[in-house]
Amino acid sequence: MKTALSTVAAKALPALSGTSVTYNAEKNVYLTLGYTSAAGNTYFKAVRLSDRLAVHYDIGEGYCHTFLNGITLFAWDGSKAVIIGKRSWGGSNWHRFSEQFAKEQSIDMLKNYLEGQAKALGQHVNDQQLRLFSRTMIEDVQNYQKRIA
Repeated sequence: MKTALSTVAAKALPALSGTSVTYNAEKNVYLTLGYTSAAGNTYFKAVRLSDRLAVHYDIGEGYCHTFLNGITLFAWDGSKAVIIGKRSWGGSNWHRFSEQFAKEQSIDMLKNYLEGQAKALGQHVNDQQLRLFSRTMIEDVQNYQKRIA
């Protein structure tokens, strides 16, 4: 049975739609099928969604560890997702994957985006308020599917 969130993911993120996407309830994340490189590393994408944001991780699994190649942060603009932040660590600049590191990077990207938006609107928002709000929003993304399941 398809949930409303599955339908949103299929329509808003079409590159991740169809039978190549599965939901991992233990990690609370949508996963794409991986592909294996000539070096033996397996690469896949993981996506977490909320009603306001989507966080897209580029992940690899090597012989000894899982690594993070990048994070893209999306916001919903009507019926489509718009990139509001992006960081990458691919190639020789990879970073060992940890939930905490990925979360902190996502919080920082969202804070930077909101700070830029506040400046564009001529508003001053306290740095601590921006960070706290960003943390709350990213934690909401991490817990969203569990709340609606």
